[in-house]
Amino acid sequence: MSVSADVVATAALSRDSLVFLDPDDLKVVYVNAAAEKQLGDAKSVLRPGTEVKQLLAYLAKNGEFTDGDAVTAVRTALASISTGKFSELPGFRLGKTPFLWHCDVGPSGTLALVLRDAGRAQELAKALADHKTFIQHLIDVLPTPVYLKNREGVLTRCNGAFAELFGLDPEDAIGKRMADFAPKSLAKTIGELEAPLRESDGQVRDEITFALNDHECTALFAASTLRGPSGAIAGTIGSLIDVTSLKQAQAEVAEASERLTGLLESAPIGVGISSRENGVFRFFNSTFAKMLGLADEKEPSDSILLSERYREQSLKDMDALGELQDVEIRLRRPEMSEARWLKTSIEPLSFQGEESVLWWTSDITKQKHAARELQNKANNDELTGLANRARFMQKLDQCENVLRGTDTPAAIFILDLDGFKQLNDTQGHAAGDWVLIETGKRLKRAARRAEEVARLGGDEFTLLFLNKGGEKEMTEAADAIIAEMSQPFVWEGQDCGISASIGLAVFDGGSCDMSEQLRRADKAMYEAKAAGKAQYCLYTPELEPDLHTDD
Repeated sequence: MSVSADVVATAALSRDSLVFLDPDDLKVVYVNAAAEKQLGDAKSVLRPGTEVKQLLAYLAKNGEFTDGDAVTAVRTALASISTGKFSELPGFRLGKTPFLWHCDVGPSGTLALVLRDAGRAQELAKALADHKTFIQHLIDVLPTPVYLKNREGVLTRCNGAFAELFGLDPEDAIGKRMADFAPKSLAKTIGELEAPLRESDGQVRDEITFALNDHECTALFAASTLRGPSGAIAGTIGSLIDVTSLKQAQAEVAEASERLTGLLESAPIGVGISSRENGVFRFFNSTFAKMLGLADEKEPSDSILLSERYREQSLKDMDALGELQDVEIRLRRPEMSEARWLKTSIEPLSFQGEESVLWWTSDITKQKHAARELQNKANNDELTGLANRARFMQKLDQCENVLRGTDTPAAIFILDLDGFKQLNDTQGHAAGDWVLIETGKRLKRAARRAEEVARLGGDEFTLLFLNKGGEKEMTEAADAIIAEMSQPFVWEGQDCGISASIGLAVFDGGSCDMSEQLRRADKAMYEAKAAGKAQYCLYTPELEPDLHTDD
């Protein structure tokens, strides 16, 4: 009988000593390496073609059978092998090694003699028992309910957490089927999920529901195939985690979240909740959407409000302070006709299990406009829109501080209208107001390079020039203004007879007293009026002969 590949492969993979026989004449066909090693003294009767009788005769002569009668043991062994079926054979000792052996059907139509070192088998049995004890201790300390089943569905191991689910001790559950102590619906569901695992390797995970003690329960079920030491499927290992309380908590959180979003939707201010990680808004109410123009946005994010760098800093500040309050943001989006001002506060929030940021936002555009209007009224002349006296004097103080110690040239002009009192007396205040407004417009045109143009009060105006040249350039600017102001002021078809007189003081801005320079310009203006009006006068020390020094 030739040796097939199946015989060779089986012999190579087995840890046992294998002797393959031809079933027709009971001659040795093949011996694996384990048998050659363990039965090395009997190699003369293990060669291919040797009859099994010779092997048995060798064992009777050189070995010792456990029943003490070698002849009877050999005859029994030969009779059992001759049947060609599985049969346990009489044990024997060869040298110091005790052997247990049996015959069985082998691959490719052979008979197989399977020999095991009895001492080694006992060691393995003890190791296996120790292993099972270790496994039991291991699963006992696990907080997760764990069980082991054999292929027939009987529990062979379980820990206290698993038994406790059903009000049992572990010893009350081991050796039973789950249907013996668990709800029928649960045992049926688990049995159906485990069925494929007892046929081939695999695993299963599922969320299952069942009734236990008149309560609806939810559990996470997981199981996988369990193999024995030989590699054969031995059963299943599974776990059953009760998540009923967790599910209830999740439902309560979802309900609370729904209530929260319902309240926030009806809030009179804009409310948004964005993901801390990527800034995408998870929720925003209609007021917030209207403020930011989010109607057509897909997954809008807080980048609408904050640049990446400013967002990072804002979150750091929020973490440090616990919240960030009253941050003013100017928002101008393409679809907005004008910019909006928003006042925003942010604080950390856990929303639907994710770290988030809660935005409280109000539109303060009207307040900003009102504040700007009040500021304008406080700083600007209401009639002409030019800077008023208070703003101009504040400007002079600022310039004095900035220019101190420099050689920056500067100049102050004082302009007074000629004929203005007569105009008010003859044509009324409406004409006078129009002339004042028109004067403001003409000064802005003629003195575009001026740092500031202001109305000090009545028909008196002033201009401030910084770093626009010395006396030559400033007298040229005065000529331009006189020319502009010499154009007729026509009110309701009549020439108002208005002109202007200008006094100017040109000085070194770095060592000046602005109040003094304003006085000097005023002094020069009166000299221009005295000289015939409709002209300018440059201040020089000669205008004040009583002064000995030029401060």
